[in-house]
Parts: sequence; structure tokens; C-alpha cells
Amino acid sequence: MCYHHPHVASVQINADWTGFEKDRPSGMTVMVYSRSGDKVIEKQTNNTSFAIVDLLVGYYNSVVYNQSPEEYGTVEFRGMDKYPTAQVCASHIDSRWYKTRGEKEILAVSPEWIGTDRVEDIEITQRMVDITGENKLANMNTRDIVSDFIVARHHPENIIYTIGIKVHLKNVYNLKSARASLDGMAEGFMFSTGMTTESEVTHLLENWRLVVDKNDPTMGYIEASITSFGLPCNHKGLPDENKFNLSVLLVDNKTIIDFPFEVGDKFVFKKDEAGKLILECEIELLAKDPLPDVKPEGTGNDGFDAWVEDWGEEENFDLEI
Repeated sequence: MCYHHPHVASVQINADWTGFEKDRPSGMTVMVYSRSGDKVIEKQTNNTSFAIVDLLVGYYNSVVYNQSPEEYGTVEFRGMDKYPTAQVCASHIDSRWYKTRGEKEILAVSPEWIGTDRVEDIEITQRMVDITGENKLANMNTRDIVSDFIVARHHPENIIYTIGIKVHLKNVYNLKSARASLDGMAEGFMFSTGMTTESEVTHLLENWRLVVDKNDPTMGYIEASITSFGLPCNHKGLPDENKFNLSVLLVDNKTIIDFPFEVGDKFVFKKDEAGKLILECEIELLAKDPLPDVKPEGTGNDGFDAWVEDWGEEENFDLEI
């Protein structure tokens, strides 16, 4: 009887991943919320082109993102049962060497690539419900899942930024290792607004690459990169909103020097030839003070660390050659 008097409309939600700028995902999640904000449907599918969902008459908002929550290891999905609170955030971590400054500072891991998009005010009419019933009745002997209605066309884009940092140093031959922290970065992304959260986290930069100047071996730079949700939605571009603290260990394996920088005004978002925003930003800094000269670990005053003890009494041996 329900084929003659259906209650829901089978509708299609499409997704075009060409703007994701990463490898096409192997799956996607579709979230549908009622106008009141309550979650109606959560569907994971390996078909990244479209999904068929059944909806009652009314108005809805839909969200699409790549993969499923269980496939991520560096982010957490929070408040997903309500449209206004649905968000994805970088997972929190602890550090053996970095000491947080108070209870409010949170350390977070670099998040994986995420592509997402939202479509609001999707209308499901009684006419859609009636046609769905007619189609099901006509195809009740087949397993084909079809829909006459494409109600949302999503165009997911990457919401993760690459943050590159380069620090120029003098007397780089004294450098053994480096580690750093960058605070004031967005903790996550709100699906309902398409904006980053106001909440902030600190990211650690522990893997650095050293490049020595070919013409002047005393000069060079170190560089590192992380991924991030970017800047908080209420960021004003002021220098003290983001603090970058670099700590370097010298070759004597005991001298540690800290270089504090304020970089809230250093973020630059580039555009490609077509004028599209490239999801990268680079911070280039210059350490004013050169690294002090120190003796490498394990060396004496003359650059050697070896000695010869007394030989003892002379003894003669016959050797066969």
C-alpha cells in the first residue's frame, strides 16, 4: 500500500570533486539536516559522484566531505548531530619537550586533507513524493535505484592549508637541530558556516631541513612545513595574534638558543593565474643574532679528542710473513 501512498521522496545529491585539488577520494559522507538543525541522514558511500537519500516533505541542508569519520587519524568530528554545531577539529596531542602555557593552550596534530561543501534550503515537495511512489511501483521487480530529482550539487574544496616557514640564520655551521611551535591557529572548521572555528591550537614543527648558501657557507636557512585549518575566523592580522618560537640546539649538544617571532601579520595567501586562492602560505623570517661559535661535542681545545697512554716495557715477537 505504501507504494500507492508513499511518505518520502527518493532524491539525488551530487558531488563534483574537481575543485578538491587532491587525489579523488575513494569514498564520501553525506549528511542531511532538517531546517530545524536536527540530523536526518548520515550516509557513507564509495560512489563519490552521487548519493540517493529518502526525505520527507520539507526543507533541508546537506553537507558532503571525503571519506568517513573512521578513516581519519588526525581529526575529530564533533557536534555532528546538529547542523549549527557540526565541525571537524585537529586531534589534540601531548609533547615530551613542549610545555603548554596555561590550561587554555592546546597542542594539535597536523590534519589530513579534507574536502567539503554545503548546500542549504533544499526543498522536498509532495510532488516529489508522489513521483517517487509511481517510480517504485513501476520498478518494483527490479533493484535499480533511480531518482528523477537532483536536489543538491556539491563542489567540495580543500579546507586544509599548508603552512611553510623558512628562517635564515648566520653561522649555520654551529647548528645541530631545531624545533619550534606556532600558536594562534584555528582548531577546526564549522560545516554550517564554511568558516574556521574561533578556538585556537598550537602546532609543533619538529622536522626541519637545512640549506647552506653555496657562495657563503656561514649563511643558510632552515625550513619546515605543517598542515593546518588556517587562521581562526576572528583573526585580525595583528602580529601578536600568532607567536612562532624557534629553539635551536648547537653542535656542542648543550647550548640552546630561542628565537621568538610575532608572525600574525606574515601570512600571505597566494593566488594562481586564474585568480583562485592557493591553499598555501609561507612565512619567511630572519634571525637577527648569528649563532655563536661553539666547539662540537667530543672535541678538545685543538680540535682532536684522542691520547696515547704509556707504552710499557718493550717486547720482541717473531712474525711469520
